[in-house]
Amino acid sequence: MRCFKTGVVTIDGQLRGGIPESSVVLVLEDPGAGGDILSYHFTIEGARANESVLYVTTDDPAEYILKYLTEMAGKDAEKIRTNVEFLDFVSGRVFTPAKIKECLKKRYDPFNAFRNILNTKNFDRVVVNNLTYFFLHYSSGDVIQLVEDFSHYAKRDRSVFLLVMTRGMLDSKIETTVKHLADAVMEMTIREAENEVQRRLKFIKLKRAIVPKIILRYDLSDKGIVMESVMRVL
Repeated sequence: MRCFKTGVVTIDGQLRGGIPESSVVLVLEDPGAGGDILSYHFTIEGARANESVLYVTTDDPAEYILKYLTEMAGKDAEKIRTNVEFLDFVSGRVFTPAKIKECLKKRYDPFNAFRNILNTKNFDRVVVNNLTYFFLHYSSGDVIQLVEDFSHYAKRDRSVFLLVMTRGMLDSKIETTVKHLADAVMEMTIREAENEVQRRLKFIKLKRAIVPKIILRYDLSDKGIVMESVMRVL
């Protein structure tokens, strides 16, 4: 079975090589925990391996994401430009004169555009950052159906979908439903301890593999996610 590396060595080690093919992975994060940064690592790792990547951005313009990815990728920046395709849900909401003209030319529903892309093209990796946006702007039923479809596409293409979702913004039933539909669930949380903020990552669910019992502590830097040496066992 093919495994897809996340781009973070410690996480890949806990997953015994990476995320199994044909998987939908939910990254449930506290605001500021770095789910977006994990999605960058995942994207860069795929681009470096010459895999096709679709990055769906709902919070930041594609230009911003591309800049961050190329800076993190360093000497492999050109592979980002070659192997990563973007679907931008943000730029159409930024109403500069140029953007208004562009939006009038491209008068379409990005939600259906997303579906059409998945129906007509094949990708090794698909990143959705952030799934919460869809629940806030479209009917819950339609979004749940989309998540179910992700599983179909992942199996069809033997690919991996990485879905970032913010904790606590949606009804608990919706959150539980998405957890149920996902093949794997990672939680990225923030807690205060004495005079510092600690970030922690743990694995909640992992189909076709043993769920690691380790809670990983990490920090965020200009190079992305940096793991600390301290680990806790559940």
